[in-house]
Amino acid sequence: MEYTTRIEQLLPHAPPMVLIDSIIEHSDAHIVCQTNSHLDGDNPLRSDGVMSVFVGIEYAAQAMAIHTRLCSQGASPNTPRKGVIAVASKLTAHTQQLDDFPQPLQVRTDIIAQTADSSLCSFAISAGAQTVLEGQLTALVMDD
Repeated sequence: MEYTTRIEQLLPHAPPMVLIDSIIEHSDAHIVCQTNSHLDGDNPLRSDGVMSVFVGIEYAAQAMAIHTRLCSQGASPNTPRKGVIAVASKLTAHTQQLDDFPQPLQVRTDIIAQTADSSLCSFAISAGAQTVLEGQLTALVMDD
């Protein structure tokens, strides 16, 4: 599946905070994205040179935002709406650092419930066959 819309146009972020590199697949119910940005030495989420596994929450949030925009392209305004993570729950970390994995990360989110102003998704971040972080996110859309 080819996506002609640039990732930057789907998010309310500017580089270097655009963490997702590409979209592998999506449907109305889920999205799978891929990234190598966890290996970037200048990644803004690095702390003391390390990428904690819990920054994966931001990766999942960006995948959620991209999914929402792709599923509402015809109805949404040209500018992405800003959102916040209200709750990160049921988190299970299977490692301590994202940058321990030299291969691309895959970020999958699945819609559990959604309204015009909020989403509840499950997510899993994996490196190859290994899941590194999984959980649920509730995101709220903020009106400017």
